[in-house]
Amino acid sequence: MADFIKNTLRSAGPDGVVVFSKTWCPYCANAKDDLSSIGIAPIVVELDMRSDGEDVQAALLRMTGQRTVPSVWVDGMHIGGSSDVYHHVRQGGLFRDRKNDIAAGKVY
Repeated sequence: MADFIKNTLRSAGPDGVVVFSKTWCPYCANAKDDLSSIGIAPIVVELDMRSDGEDVQAALLRMTGQRTVPSVWVDGMHIGGSSDVYHHVRQGGLFRDRKNDIAAGKVY
């Protein structure tokens, strides 16, 4: 499972953001909405839609110490869950700087 996670993180797309989520989770919806509100289109892995979703979530727990979803990653680094995304979006720094760098043609 760790290989699946690492491969997903490596293929995170132009925004470099991956959200491990569950379709029914309101905190996941909040994190995805917060990211969308600033123009971030994350790669979303809906664990409850995967037959190995529990195994992926167990691997995420081993990697991060976080049991809950969403599990949000930026440029291969775990930043936390819904409240962490909310604070980064409201404070601007992490995502604003990343979007500015992408607009300026800097590649991560």
